[in-house]
Amino acid sequence: MQWIRRIFRRILPHDDAIGCGYGPFKLPPDHPFTPGCTLHDYEFDEAHAGRGTKGIQQVDWELFYRWVLIAKAQQTYATKCALAREICRYWPLAHAVGGYLWDGEDGE
Repeated sequence: MQWIRRIFRRILPHDDAIGCGYGPFKLPPDHPFTPGCTLHDYEFDEAHAGRGTKGIQQVDWELFYRWVLIAKAQQTYATKCALAREICRYWPLAHAVGGYLWDGEDGE
């Protein structure tokens, strides 16, 4: 897995910006999920610096849960459903690709 991480880091520019996604593959800053990604980005940074206390499985589960809470808090049923569809689209991608960028523990 380390060799894939090295390739990803060479291909993709370093991304210090808080948000949902990485580099050019980022949701717009005004997307409803962006606040839920702030802590996720912080935990990635902590893992990269060797200070992380959680594994990627836990960090990604918490991202998923925050997105569900954001969707649930929406005013209309239509918006709740639209965001639920986006969770189904984006979270598996974030979980799969994020593992290649994760520097911390792989376990739970």
